[in-house]
Amino acid sequence: MSSLPAGVQRWTTKHVMGMCGVGKFKVRWGSADSAGCPCCGEFEDHLHVPRCMAPLTSAEWDRRTATLDQWLDAQVTDPAIKHAILHLFQGVCDLLLPCSRLVPVRLRRAFLSQQHIGYQGLLEGRLSVQLAALQEQYLQSRWSQRSPTLWVSRLSHQLILLGFYMWEHRNLVQHSEDNGQLRERSRLVNDGIHSQFDMGPTDLPKVVQRMLAVKHGTVLNKPLVDREEWLKLVRMERKAYRRALAPQRRILHRFFHPAQAPSPVSRNQRPEITPPRRG
Repeated sequence: MSSLPAGVQRWTTKHVMGMCGVGKFKVRWGSADSAGCPCCGEFEDHLHVPRCMAPLTSAEWDRRTATLDQWLDAQVTDPAIKHAILHLFQGVCDLLLPCSRLVPVRLRRAFLSQQHIGYQGLLEGRLSVQLAALQEQYLQSRWSQRSPTLWVSRLSHQLILLGFYMWEHRNLVQHSEDNGQLRERSRLVNDGIHSQFDMGPTDLPKVVQRMLAVKHGTVLNKPLVDREEWLKLVRMERKAYRRALAPQRRILHRFFHPAQAPSPVSRNQRPEITPPRRG
């Protein structure tokens, strides 16, 4: 663990505890309104990140596991152990898939032991000692001088890094226009921009009117943050301009629509006053 980069160590500590910048905690901390995953929109906690079924995330997962496959070969891993580890990885996304009957009999106890540790434990680099013992037997059978202890340590790091890379992928989507939440924000902002152009420059100061003297596409092609700032400014200026003109409009309304004086009450319409009765 200490040989991993400092940033990866911090990330590992947060994710092992489950308290990190996922949707669940962003809502709890008040920094987001939705706990949805930026990739697929489903509820997001730390367990969801490597299990997200969004097409881009699934493709990234396949790419990372293929890289691990190559790494296992380069480290002279027992082919049966490699098959078992990759088979366990299928359980990260689908708990019903991994079955011990699909691995050699000599590996089944180790396979079940790793399953008992858990698929999330696998992504946290926690490996069964039985896997290490089997790898040691394999290396001895090949008269290899490689260290099984070093193999376990390096594999643990690779597993942690795989989870970290999936987190980095998630963050790239979070801050790109492929984010489902950002797509919704973009749609709402674009609707607001269209509305401002439809209202025209009438209720805007002359300085701000120039912002509507361009084509819709010029504004709509700006980055999302710039579009949001444009819309916020135009809305604010339109509201302020209308508020400033309100007293003048009330004066003009009273001038052109004067209040009519009440008509005098005729003698016949005057109420009769009944004198008090004497006892």
